[in-house]
Amino acid sequence: MKARIAIATAILLLLLAGAVKLIIPRGDVATGEAACAAAPAAYPPDLAERLARVQGVLLTVGADAEPPPGLCWQDAAGEEEPGDPAARKGGTVRLSNAGPYPANFLHFGSTMPQFFHANLFGNLEIRLVERHPASGASIPGTARQWAVAGNTVFFRLNPAARYSNGRPLRAADYVLGALLRLECGCAEGDAIRAAVESVAAAGDTTLIVTLRHETHRAEQAAARLLHPAEPGFYAEFGGDYRERYAQRIPPTTAAYTVARTQRGRMVELAHVKDWWAADEKFYRHRFNAERIQHHFLNDEAQVWELFLRGGLDALQTRNTAAWERHRDDAPERILFRDFTADCPAPPYGIALNARTVQPLALRRGLMHAMDMDTAVARIFHGDAERLHSFTTGYRGISPRDTPEYRHDPAAARERFAQAGFTAQGPDGILRRADGTRLSVRLAYTPSDKVGTLVNTLVQSARACGAEIVPEPLPWQDIARMMQEGRHEMVFWATAAGGDAPDYAGIFGRDAEGFDAPFHADDAALQRLVEEFAATADRAACAARIDRRVYELAVWLPAWRENRVHLAHHPRVHFPDCPACRFSTPEPYDVMEAHLFWLDDEN
Repeated sequence: MKARIAIATAILLLLLAGAVKLIIPRGDVATGEAACAAAPAAYPPDLAERLARVQGVLLTVGADAEPPPGLCWQDAAGEEEPGDPAARKGGTVRLSNAGPYPANFLHFGSTMPQFFHANLFGNLEIRLVERHPASGASIPGTARQWAVAGNTVFFRLNPAARYSNGRPLRAADYVLGALLRLECGCAEGDAIRAAVESVAAAGDTTLIVTLRHETHRAEQAAARLLHPAEPGFYAEFGGDYRERYAQRIPPTTAAYTVARTQRGRMVELAHVKDWWAADEKFYRHRFNAERIQHHFLNDEAQVWELFLRGGLDALQTRNTAAWERHRDDAPERILFRDFTADCPAPPYGIALNARTVQPLALRRGLMHAMDMDTAVARIFHGDAERLHSFTTGYRGISPRDTPEYRHDPAAARERFAQAGFTAQGPDGILRRADGTRLSVRLAYTPSDKVGTLVNTLVQSARACGAEIVPEPLPWQDIARMMQEGRHEMVFWATAAGGDAPDYAGIFGRDAEGFDAPFHADDAALQRLVEEFAATADRAACAARIDRRVYELAVWLPAWRENRVHLAHHPRVHFPDCPACRFSTPEPYDVMEAHLFWLDDEN
């Protein structure tokens, strides 16, 4: 108890120091990658006033100070280093990107889903601490050491850390990054406000983050939430941020930055010259390619044809049927790998908007009316796993006994009657006494798989007296619809990763946007989301969250594609070491971990 009081007192003194003395280093101000000078840029002259105006999170940039004594500093010294020392540096790897060309290059605040965001930022940017790609343990990132005391995390930054434009990384950049996200009024800012109590920069290399609750692997939780902002690049940040910065490439701590684009077709990343982490443990055998070309090709036949001709170097898919077909026709020189990724995968399913699909009995009836088992079987022929809970794939917390809605026409009609749909019209669709037909819209982005899914669900629902009206739309239109909360049902999945879903950003009472289509606004679910952030028994709380999601009937699980197939030409090599094989104690995506390397261009 005395230790906790001492730590709290020390933090308070640091924060008070920041309140009365604000250090704003002087330097040149520039924007974009053209600013290559090593000198740091100046912080905004009104930074102190803007920090003081922030509501809900205490942000401070203060005088030099040391964290309290007695902390247990960690640096992952005993963790095995991933990668192969024999890996060759250089070459250009050409990959297919199945998602749409990025609508913008915003690091935060986009009003559209950024499917390319993972390849541009998520899999490349070096955070405060990183998650070991095989073991899941915390390893140094931009912070070379960290310590946790209760719900407070202390970071000691690596003085060598720099942005892709050559400017040094400073602790106050994380405070600025949090400020910009909070001022932007975006989902990233909402996530910070929900989980973070305070962020304090003490000198250039000490960052102190206090979370609202004690959290499992608190250092990783803080690192996922906080991103630095290079002050020179964001010197023109304002109310028109989304428009002004849409096509600017933000400096990051990553090994790569955007070098060339062909709008709608290709984004080429180039290795940062003299990258700061090139010789750092955990990174020196990764990010080996000199350039990465992402080609945006949505026609699967076109992708395979280009790959077989040598226009792509590696091709990764989860479509087992197509894989088997193309594998039989491939020349012998092509190498094939298959593995099971028993890790978080996007939770594909049907999301119901609780605001627009009411009452609860109607949603429960629709759950029983949609025959998801038959749909998944028709699409994958037994080669994909039917999802059973939202938390499937999260090792250690995945529930085992979440109840499920099974296709049951009698149960569906019973629930529809409870919702007032008691009379059947001449077209077979149920109606209320006032003539209202049981008709619900289902938005989706067309593809062969999703088309089969929607047709199956439409047919099974009609047999239960419900009309599902298909709405095939471009993903941009669906994103806008979800952003505005106008959808009824939508075929949906969010990004997955880490050691738990982002329950607050998906199911929380204030969650909005394309990652939060449910709008449950449920007090019991909100309490569970808050409890999950604070409890040590995360598995039990996750099970209760999944059960409550079932009770609210806002998500019908579809499938989880955990069989991964990788084809590559002989010039692409992968390491063979215990910490980086395809199957490890905690499997991961070997391409996304950037452990591969290339032979000479010829």
